[in-house]
Amino acid sequence: MVKKTLHWNLAVIMLGSVLTACSGGQPVSGKSEGLPSGEKEAEKKEPVELVFYITSSGWSEERFMEEYGNAVVARYPHMKLKFIPTGKGTLIPELLAGGTTIDVVISSIGVTQSQILDNNLQYDLTSLIQSHKLDLNRFEPTTIELIKLISNGGIYGLPLNNTVGLLTYNKDLFDKFGVPYPKDGMTWDETYELAKRMTRVENGVQYRGFISSVSHLSQINQLSVPYVDPKTGKALFELDARWQRFTSDLARFYQIPGNEVDAKTVSLAEQYKAFTETKTVAMMAHIGTPGAEFQANWDMVTMPEYKERPGLGPQPYPTYTFVTSSSKNKEAAFEAAAFLASESFQTTLSKRGLMPVLTDKAIKDVYGQETDYLKGKNLMARFPKQLASPMPMTPYDAIAKSKWAAQMDMLIQGQIDVNTAMRVAAEETNKAIEAEKAKKK
Repeated sequence: MVKKTLHWNLAVIMLGSVLTACSGGQPVSGKSEGLPSGEKEAEKKEPVELVFYITSSGWSEERFMEEYGNAVVARYPHMKLKFIPTGKGTLIPELLAGGTTIDVVISSIGVTQSQILDNNLQYDLTSLIQSHKLDLNRFEPTTIELIKLISNGGIYGLPLNNTVGLLTYNKDLFDKFGVPYPKDGMTWDETYELAKRMTRVENGVQYRGFISSVSHLSQINQLSVPYVDPKTGKALFELDARWQRFTSDLARFYQIPGNEVDAKTVSLAEQYKAFTETKTVAMMAHIGTPGAEFQANWDMVTMPEYKERPGLGPQPYPTYTFVTSSSKNKEAAFEAAAFLASESFQTTLSKRGLMPVLTDKAIKDVYGQETDYLKGKNLMARFPKQLASPMPMTPYDAIAKSKWAAQMDMLIQGQIDVNTAMRVAAEETNKAIEAEKAKKK
């Protein structure tokens, strides 16, 4: 029996961890997975130990070896891998302060600033990419564009797997109410109208048409509007009209009578619970899918689009493999990272239900083949025609995102209007940025 991959569970959502959300499942076999592109057959090499670290919680050494480590060692027998799970006393700053050297960090883009850059672990792989003749044109272009944006034109990490936002829906509810299912390529306006049709009271039960992870959607927004101006260091919520549009377009779903939220139901955990447990929500816009624990007849379609940008999906939300600046074995660490990005290993990941980072159609075509609960689903919804360009990033994005999300929560509860939300989010972001800058003086 093939293991079932849990793409998105409640604990993961509460942690906001994309890596955990999109990892798991079929253990990697002990067989060699082939060579990274451009690499020659390995010669006999001196033994080397590499220390790996994954920034999300829930990873044991056993799980790491099953999903990544065994395949690396099978390819490179001279490598011995050590894995440090994250937890109390093993956070990156604590490890570094204690003199622990980490060679490779696996991290989603969402925490790259806090985990890699803020700890000065970044290392430009450009020279290693060139010496190993690793072809970056094989990768989904936006994953390379994104890492270059945070690497001052260099390459701090190699893409490992990707996550693309989509719309999942409960087919049972659409069948119950006799409403046609959502389709790939719907616009946000069409989705809004569908949400209105699916929001109703039936036999005393309030059914809701639509929920979303507003915070995640802001980070992958299809308008590619950044939180902070990288030149001025100022929040763009009031200065760029795209923010008001994005915020208003999303908030209107929660203004549909019957689809409202309050202080008790506004959290992502509670909204997700309504979709997967009480099963009173028809559609969910998110960066993940329900996991095998979701016992319902569900499917997925591409994230709704803006009508003037047909076929354009969200921005990518990739996970990268970083060789650290402190590693004393950068060559070996790079070889391991390049192997994880190889055609053969990416095929393995794709079969297990992790979105590959390579453009090879053959790799995409096997997506989810070894993941039981994804069988029969519209799997190509994971691969829109084009991904939106990554927005410019700054060290203050996490601050800005949290300030916007707090105001968005108030907005969708009907406590403030969109103009107030944008103004307060901008004011609080700018104040927090100045305070952060003052700490570093």
